[in-house]
Amino acid sequence: MKRSIVAVCISGKQEDWSIPEIPFYCLTEGFKDFPHYPPVKTRERIQYLAVRRNMAHRRALELNPDAEHFLSIDSYYLTSMNEIRHLVKEYSDYEAECILGATNWFPDYSRVPLKVRYWDTWATPEMKDRKYDYYPKHEGLPEGWESVRGCGGFTLYPRWVWEQRGYGVPEPFPEAGNEVNYLCQCPGIQSYVTLNVKALRETPSEIANRSLIKRLRTTIKVRTRLGMKRPLRSLSQGT
Repeated sequence: MKRSIVAVCISGKQEDWSIPEIPFYCLTEGFKDFPHYPPVKTRERIQYLAVRRNMAHRRALELNPDAEHFLSIDSYYLTSMNEIRHLVKEYSDYEAECILGATNWFPDYSRVPLKVRYWDTWATPEMKDRKYDYYPKHEGLPEGWESVRGCGGFTLYPRWVWEQRGYGVPEPFPEAGNEVNYLCQCPGIQSYVTLNVKALRETPSEIANRSLIKRLRTTIKVRTRLGMKRPLRSLSQGT
């Protein structure tokens, strides 16, 4: 069993934590506000996030020097207590060392009809075209696990991974991903996401408040680009 887990978060305010058996540290120092949708793919932002994540990990270890594993969790997922416990159990039950992330999804109102799409496709491009009900079964892995090149925002990994690798800016940037991809490039360990743990995020306001006509136009553009033209009337009826 993998024990001695400490949860680490970076935020603009001190966040609440409701799982007393797992110590929690939240770093608020140095907060800067960046748009979350679409993600700002600049070196400045990723370097900023890497610095803050590394600082949070150092502070967490000062308070919990015996910790053997990190649960890196962004503020959006702190109330997902069932999902947190489920991820910890899957991580703990897996005998080999690994980096294991939950999958993160959001309702996409930008098209017609509504679809639930994967959130962090920059860090986890393997999930870009996966549907919400996708359920992988790979030989040698627990059911629902998918091998990926990066997972972040809601992830467990051994302490030594951070001590050896830490967070940084992967190269070539931005094709190589963001600061969590840099961590997941640590030699000697594999990264996975589990489709058994699905965390839902709120729809970004930039698309949640789009009018029906804008949603229809987006749908038509996408389908036309894919060579799948359909009449406007049928789209508006959701057929």
